[in-house]
Amino acid sequence: MTLKLRRRWLVETATSALSSLTVQLFGLLFAVIAVAFGVYALISIETTGENCQRTIHECVERFSNLIQRSTHYGMLLNRKEDVHEIIRAIAAEPGIEGVRVYDKQGVIIFSARPSDIGHQVDLQAEACVSCHDSDTPLVSVPVDSRARIFQGPTGDRVLGLINPIENSPECYNAACHAHSPDQNVLGVLDVTMSMAQADRRLATVKRQTMVAAGVITLLAGLLSAAFILWMVRRPVKQLIAGAEQVADGNLATEITVHNRNEVGQLAVAFNNMTRDLRSAQQELTNWSDRLEVKLQEKTEELSRTQRQVAHMDKMASLGKLATTVAHELNNPLAGILNYAKLVERKLAEESSLPDSAELGRYLSLIQKEASRTGKIVRGLLAFARPSGAAMTLNSLNRIIERSIMLVNHHIEMAEIQLDSEPIEDDDRVLCDSDQLQQAMVALLVNAVEAMPNGGTLRISGRGSEDSIQLSVADTGLGIPEDAIPHIFEPFFSSKEHGTGVGLGLAVVYGIVRHHSGEIEVDSAVDRGTTVRITLPRNPTRNKRAADTASSNPSP
Repeated sequence: MTLKLRRRWLVETATSALSSLTVQLFGLLFAVIAVAFGVYALISIETTGENCQRTIHECVERFSNLIQRSTHYGMLLNRKEDVHEIIRAIAAEPGIEGVRVYDKQGVIIFSARPSDIGHQVDLQAEACVSCHDSDTPLVSVPVDSRARIFQGPTGDRVLGLINPIENSPECYNAACHAHSPDQNVLGVLDVTMSMAQADRRLATVKRQTMVAAGVITLLAGLLSAAFILWMVRRPVKQLIAGAEQVADGNLATEITVHNRNEVGQLAVAFNNMTRDLRSAQQELTNWSDRLEVKLQEKTEELSRTQRQVAHMDKMASLGKLATTVAHELNNPLAGILNYAKLVERKLAEESSLPDSAELGRYLSLIQKEASRTGKIVRGLLAFARPSGAAMTLNSLNRIIERSIMLVNHHIEMAEIQLDSEPIEDDDRVLCDSDQLQQAMVALLVNAVEAMPNGGTLRISGRGSEDSIQLSVADTGLGIPEDAIPHIFEPFFSSKEHGTGVGLGLAVVYGIVRHHSGEIEVDSAVDRGTTVRITLPRNPTRNKRAADTASSNPSP
């Protein structure tokens, strides 16, 4: 019960944390969006106001230049009434607060309001101080410095711009003017324009910008909330529900992966975790069965190893026995053969003796059997103590060819199809070529004798960096399964009684072991036999390594 309560507490705590995380994430994201759009709105309003004011400045400047060009011709002809009419007509346009022309002493000589003509303006006023308090010529003062903004009688802002009237050649060369060519500025054109309409439009733009920023912020917040609920809260709640089910023991729980982002990767990791838990649970469930199987396999492997050790001990004992028997039999057999030949020669000299022909036949049989027994003895010696001929580098393909030539007549007589595949690349091995040829001939003869009704004899080989494997396969009678463990024992034969002495494979085994090689037989009754021999390319090096390992046993 305590465990259940703890699990429920963990789930409730996780749910509370999820809600808190959702609110915090939404609050943070909404605050960032609100601040971002607020700053954007302020910057946009400020930029819009500056652009609007700059546009008004440019309009007033162009308007002032238009007035100058409109009154220029009238001033050249000294038509003051025409200039007055032009100024009054232009000043009557909506938004124009006033148009005045000063001379250099600040006396108003033209104005849209006739009452202003003849009055002198204050040279320290805002419109004049920028030029009269500076050594910079008026024509060189920037337009922004010539402009001024002040509050009009109605409370609206008014923009004023001072534009110098320069002394051009048309002026100081005219007959009606007495201006010196050295005088650069003849007077000043002062234009004032109301900014009420522009301020109202700018205020409207500000309100619209703020409202748009608020609406966009609200929409962005709603979209952010939907995104958080769909992309964060929903998958995290699924993870919590899945964790609760796993805590209850339902390891088959899997979460649907909707995307490949971090949350999706978390869902994939959760699914992998549940699959691993299921696998671990299944492995624990089947552990006892697998342990029993492994124990049985190890027992069988140990039994095979024990049989191999016993076979090696038996072969060693048989080798010692064969050496002793061979030495003990070799001399008597030689004496029997020599005396049989001597008696045969004496019998040939005394041909008048009765039954001489019958005695001669008996003597021939004695010699034949003594020779056969001698071959058996030599086979025993070859099995027990292979000759210590020097190892030389030889081509296995050439040894196989010579062996095939020796038994080719038997192969053809038995109507056997020979399929010989030479070793590719490097076929050289350090060996006693006579011994290997003897072993190959023995294997080929056994294969031919195993196919009395014909068949296929296949010889193949393949090499590696350290060894070469030879394979002799036939499609003959095969060897019974119970006889395979004994085929390398001397005098054991699976052939019919009287057709073999059982030393062929024993001699082959001794030769292969003398070359530090391995031999294995794969056979089945009526399916043929395959003998595989693996020879190291340098048997002396393998023997030295084995001797070193035996002299330095592991602790």
